[in-house]
Amino acid sequence: MIHDFVQSISTDLARHPFNDEATLWPALRRLLQAHAPSGGAWLPGAIVDDIQAISAQLGLEHHFIRQIAATGNAGMAFGADKAAADVIVLAHMDRPTYRVRSLSDGLLYPMCATRFPATVYQTGAKALRYIEGRMQVSARGSLITHDGGKTVHFQLSEGELAWQDTVTMAVEPVLENGVIQGTGLDNCLGVITALGLAVALQQMEADLIAADRRCLIVFTDQEEGIPDAYFGHGAARLTFAVPPPTVGCIVVDAQTVNDALVMGQGTAHGTVSAWSRGSVVPPNLIALALDLSAAVNVQQPNTLQMNTGYLSRSDDMALGRWSQILGMSGPPMIEPHTGEEQAHLSDVQCAFHWLSVFTLATLGLNPSIQRQYALGSRESV
Repeated sequence: MIHDFVQSISTDLARHPFNDEATLWPALRRLLQAHAPSGGAWLPGAIVDDIQAISAQLGLEHHFIRQIAATGNAGMAFGADKAAADVIVLAHMDRPTYRVRSLSDGLLYPMCATRFPATVYQTGAKALRYIEGRMQVSARGSLITHDGGKTVHFQLSEGELAWQDTVTMAVEPVLENGVIQGTGLDNCLGVITALGLAVALQQMEADLIAADRRCLIVFTDQEEGIPDAYFGHGAARLTFAVPPPTVGCIVVDAQTVNDALVMGQGTAHGTVSAWSRGSVVPPNLIALALDLSAAVNVQQPNTLQMNTGYLSRSDDMALGRWSQILGMSGPPMIEPHTGEEQAHLSDVQCAFHWLSVFTLATLGLNPSIQRQYALGSRESV
């Protein structure tokens, strides 16, 4: 049953445009070069413009939702025209962000987790400001820290820094021997994976409609935040804007390499975040992921790694009180929240393949899978 299902999906995915590096890399590079400040990723001139443009290039423009209510989140919907989605897939589009604390010396304060080395650290940075109706670069320079991120400064090289500016790292992305290096992989990796899923959903939309299934993809803002404070604001606002899904949510975010996870051997799938300080996937969905992964890895070896190590919290933190978390998926990477982030492009291709298989399975397109893994719709009380 599982092998037949995976085979049918894999056949459809064989003609996916992102299988071609010449299509995938320019789209990912565009996202990495985009402006994605936390709190402003949804504004004109920011990364939402680039997501919309890539969606149009993929023939998905009629599915694109520029903003879902007043949440600051963009999205795409596929399948049956009904109020509640059956599965919601989320990938945050904002990246680690800083604000100006002291204009006289360029001292910044973080709106995110800081993961810098204890030694002197310096990387490229840009200051962003809302000017004439869009997000624009107001200054360029370097982000510098001497103490592991306890103090962070912006060193100006061009333009003019103002107190209202938002600062992100800025490094030109490169692809060499299949390895991507730059900044913003957290979470452009998740965004491009979700866009890859969108292509698969469009290919199978007739089946979704026939089965009365609906899938909503959401690109959230303000996932990044201070770890010991509340974060995931965009995802939290979504819970007030749309009905809860009948099955649950899948969170797509880059996953940091650990003892159980390596780059270059496929995408990652996790079932518990922050050793349960975040979310815990129900046992039936773990069983489904294990059975699907076994079949997927037979079809195409090294497509998926189960991440049994430490997995950081993401939008699942805000969503877990509203909906079941069905799984947490995304390509592995190293050096998150720095200017030297790295990932393998081949893992990205595995990521949209796996996410398509897992999402379509959780949507219940196969009645036997739906029954065996208890994927029934929510009942009213």
